Amino acid sequence: MDSETPAPESSLRVNFARAQRQLQTINKSELASSSVEYQSQAQALVKLLKTCTTQVDQLSLFSSNETPDDYSTSELKLLLVSAYLGEALQKLSASGNRVAILEEAAASYKKFLLTAQLLGIVDKHAVDVEQLLTADSNASSDRSKASDPGRDRVQKIERFKKLRALQLSITELEAKLAGGDGAAGGKSNKEEDSDDDMEEVERDHAVKLIELKIYQVVDDLDILKGEMKMAQQMEEMKRRSAGNSEADGRSRPGPGALPDEASDGEWRLDSQAYHQIDPRTGRPSVRPVFNSKGQPTQPFVLTNSRQAIKDSVFRPGWALPTMTIDEYLKQEEERGGIISGGGKEPDAKPEIDDNDYEALDAETMKKREWDEFTDNNPRGAGNRGGNRG
Repeated sequence: MDSETPAPESSLRVNFARAQRQLQTINKSELASSSVEYQSQAQALVKLLKTCTTQVDQLSLFSSNETPDDYSTSELKLLLVSAYLGEALQKLSASGNRVAILEEAAASYKKFLLTAQLLGIVDKHAVDVEQLLTADSNASSDRSKASDPGRDRVQKIERFKKLRALQLSITELEAKLAGGDGAAGGKSNKEEDSDDDMEEVERDHAVKLIELKIYQVVDDLDILKGEMKMAQQMEEMKRRSAGNSEADGRSRPGPGALPDEASDGEWRLDSQAYHQIDPRTGRPSVRPVFNSKGQPTQPFVLTNSRQAIKDSVFRPGWALPTMTIDEYLKQEEERGGIISGGGKEPDAKPEIDDNDYEALDAETMKKREWDEFTDNNPRGAGNRGGNRG
């Protein structure tokens, strides 16, 4: 048995290293997640990670009787296989069996959390793994217990702070590892003393990666719950639509044939089945407008609203002017909203002749008297309380 063990273990490490590189490539890829090339890469990654999972299970690497100190650094990294598999499964876009894929991803995430909990890596103060692992089995009892929004918010904030601290620490450790790898070569006596330090850095990096993945998996499980609920609703709608299409495709009596009472409600145009209530089930009708053969299943009205919808796409959300100011004034004038005419306009003040000295002197005296009046009566002097200090 001892001679056969190293071979699968070494191949497992090679496969895991390949899976890590492929996952990093997909995460940094600029391809659309729905493209064929992206999906082919995701499928290849899922296949490789499933192979790694099988190899880990065959070797029975992790046990509840051991601690993280009992494992080497390379063995401890293999704990991430289940988490990577769940992440890769989420990247698959299968419309037919989306619920099954999400359930498999959730199972991989929970397997990773359970193993991390058995090894004592999970921080119980920040991550409540027991609640996550028993959420499905005790779903009815959890609904009856009202969650505390304040406590959930405090936990999320605490988890976010630790997540940021872990990311910064991992970045620093990766920089140290990159510097150590770049300086690898001939070793002197001083460099031999630093080998132990590099091993400690590499192990610390592996532990930090696992802790970071634990926080990310907790958030991904919350997202998976909502997505799984939506996928289940979509599949239920598809099953209902397929059942209605199958019912609409039944054979109807040909011309000249008299329908019986049982099928009378299925082919008559004035049947209540084409309105709000289906008389066969007593439930609201959810039939589409056309069945699978292109035949109408309910009355419909053709409207010429396509151009109106097209015009309203690239227009602002506020009301735009429909006429100019001149058009509005003309319209108001026609409605009688503008009053024109009236009394005689006052005559213009005649200009004083420059040779009429008496008129010029009189105009000058008038201005002087007005100036003296304004000097003796400042503005606001006549108001009550205007002169008060």
